[in-house]
Amino acid sequence: MTQATPGARAHGLTRFSTMGLPGAQRIALWEEHNARALVGLQARTLTDGVLEATELNLNLPRLQFAQVWGNPHVVERSAREIARHPAESVVAYFTLEGEGFFYHRDGCEILKPGQAVIYDADQPFMRGFSHGLKELALKVPRRTFSELTGHSGLNRPKVFGFSGADGSIHAGALASALSAALAGPTADWEGLEAATLELLSAALGTGSGPAGQLTAARAFISTHSADPGLTAGRIAAVVGISERQLSRIFAEAGTSVPRAILDARLEAARRLLLSPGGGRLPLGTLALQQGFASQAHFSRTYKQKFGIPPLQDRGGSIRPRTVS
Repeated sequence: MTQATPGARAHGLTRFSTMGLPGAQRIALWEEHNARALVGLQARTLTDGVLEATELNLNLPRLQFAQVWGNPHVVERSAREIARHPAESVVAYFTLEGEGFFYHRDGCEILKPGQAVIYDADQPFMRGFSHGLKELALKVPRRTFSELTGHSGLNRPKVFGFSGADGSIHAGALASALSAALAGPTADWEGLEAATLELLSAALGTGSGPAGQLTAARAFISTHSADPGLTAGRIAAVVGISERQLSRIFAEAGTSVPRAILDARLEAARRLLLSPGGGRLPLGTLALQQGFASQAHFSRTYKQKFGIPPLQDRGGSIRPRTVS
């Protein structure tokens, strides 16, 4: 991970934090970082305290991802700031923790965890976080957004859910993809961008292609793998395609729907098995909790995937490499 430098757009992760910086310089340095790494903003704290904020940025050939943590503060993108630092992009913010407001020329939106807002970054706005924040951000060039949706920009902010009862599978998969990329970026920039754009398109109701459908399907499998009733038909219905289409996109990725479900169950079972609490669970109970029909099937497929029986894996200190 590298520290960002002025004007740099190298592909990869950068991290900036105000922690440890002189209190009087924190806001100015935070504004400088955001102007070059994401979107130019003016910031101020809500109390007499200093700004405590951290930002993790990932630059791709076209897109920019970020994750932001901070204590209570307000940021504003004024007409003056837009003139100084034009973005020529739309930006989506995904609220993970902390309720906030998004004030724009036509009104105000209140965003709660599980909600996202997308807006043209060259339209003035103000955002406030009275209890601090943790969020994800996605910056998309306006030209790319236009090609994706057929719209030249966004005259008004669009709010959409990405988790909970109001969240769509595609929006949830998009947030998960952003988070995963920031946790450890892949070298497949093109594939990551394609999947991200397709998921964004689907989240906004303008359609999705195979890359986005595959990512959405995998995200749904990951969160529902413990359900023994999880089927290709159910996954296809959630993603919005036929079972045949679903099978085809998994085949093109070198796997199958049943294999993806099994792998997700095995990965979840291993995480539980190796956790402090998992050591007290009978193996049969653990297998049933993760969606397996029997302990025998679980043990056999576990050894095939990880190269070691589950009981031995739980008790051993050396973990062999996963085998395909």
